[in-house]
Amino acid sequence: MPEAIQLRRASVADARALAEGVIEGVADYPAFAPPGWSAPSLEAEVAHLQSSLADDAVYCVVAERDGAVVGQITLLAAARAPHAVDDPRLAHVSNLFVRRDHWGGGLARELHAAAMDVARDGGFTQLRLFVAEGQGRARRFYEREGWQPAGEPFDDPVPGLTMIEYRRAV
Repeated sequence: MPEAIQLRRASVADARALAEGVIEGVADYPAFAPPGWSAPSLEAEVAHLQSSLADDAVYCVVAERDGAVVGQITLLAAARAPHAVDDPRLAHVSNLFVRRDHWGGGLARELHAAAMDVARDGGFTQLRLFVAEGQGRARRFYEREGWQPAGEPFDDPVPGLTMIEYRRAV
C-alpha cells in the first residue's frame, strides 16, 4: 500500500526533483507556444532552483509520496519576483506542478491551500501569479480556486509566452 502524500518545505537538495517536475509540467506547452519555443533545459532549471531555494524568502512546498516528489508550489514576495511590484502585502505564486500520474486526485488543491497558509502566516493579503494564456487547464483550476484575471494578456520574454496575470485575496 503506498504511503500517504506528505507536504513539507523544499530544500536545495530537492532542486533536481523539482526541476524534473517543472520540465514535465511544461511538456504540453509547445501545443500553444509560439513556433520555436522550447522549455528550459533540465540543467538550467536545476541551477535556477538551487539558487532560489537557497534564499530563505522563497518558500516552496513539496508533496512527497514514497520518497518521491509528486507536486510543488512556490511563494515569495512579489517585490522579489519577475515583474516586481513593491507592495509588502503582495506575494507571488509560481510553479504549481503535479506529477501527471497524480492528476485528478486533489493534490493541486492541497498544494494551493498550503501556499495560502504560507501567505497568511507571512502577513500577505493578496496573491498574484502568471499563467500562460494557452494553458487552459491551469487557468480553469485557478479560476475555480477564486483567482481573477488582472489586466490584459502580455508577451513575456521569459518564458517566451503570452501570459495572463491573476490575483486573489489570501
